[in-house]
This record gives sequence, C-alpha cells and structure tokens, in this order.
Amino acid sequence: MPVGADWTSREQMLGYPDGIHPEKYVKQAALNLILEARMPENEKKPYFLILDEMNLSHVERYFSDFLSAIESDEAIPMHEVEGGLDGVPHRLKLPDNLFVIGTVNVDETTYMFSPKVLDRANVIEFRVAEEDFDAFLEDPKKINLDAL
Repeated sequence: MPVGADWTSREQMLGYPDGIHPEKYVKQAALNLILEARMPENEKKPYFLILDEMNLSHVERYFSDFLSAIESDEAIPMHEVEGGLDGVPHRLKLPDNLFVIGTVNVDETTYMFSPKVLDRANVIEFRVAEEDFDAFLEDPKKINLDAL
C-alpha cells in the first residue's frame, strides 16, 4: 500500500466511523487485511502489510497507534460502540501473524524517522555503489536462490 504525502492521521490505514451513517464504518485496505488476519482460520497464515515509502508523511502522525500496540501488546481503540461497528471491533488487537514492512527513500521530499520510531524498528539499509549498478546492467547474472 503506497503511503500518501497527505497522511496526517491513522484514518488512511484504519478507517473511521461514518459520520453520516452511524451504523457504518469506512474501512481501508490495511484494516481489511488486519481483520482477515485475525480470523481464527487464518491464525497460522502470515499476513504482510507493506507500506511503500513510509516517510512521504510523518510516520508519527499516521502510525503512532501501531507503534503503541506493537510495543505494549494492547489493542488499538477504534470507535465507541462496545459490541463492534460494521464488522470492526471496539478495540483492535493486532494479530501475531501480521508483519508490517515499510520501505523508505531518503531525498528532499521525505521526512526522517524520529528516534522513537527507529527504536521500535528493524532496519535493513541497502547501499549500492554506482559502479556496481553499471557492472550488473552490463553483465546480469542469474540469481542463485539456493544461496539466498
């Protein structure tokens, strides 16, 4: 799921209660994935939420509830209806079979991660020298998947 430069809250990921139709909840793709992963028949199946270019927006603004839930192992408050609303529980516990992966590009259009975000992340940094790109493009090799 591509992160938008205008993401200022969790609503782009977790949706929100519909203000016009109080019996409905506006769901987003990430929420639908989480709800599917929580189903008992899927508990042994891994689910991956991939956030492409996470730092196009301030991560702390749209991802803070996820960070708190991951750190504390507590549920995310979703709405005020105790029994659930339109298939969305009152409080959303992130399932153990959900893996959140984010890509990051660093340039003049992106935001740097705060120390709080980095403390809660596993970072893999890929750096490739220009001459390595040239060498690969001039003589591409078949990838040895067994070696990986």
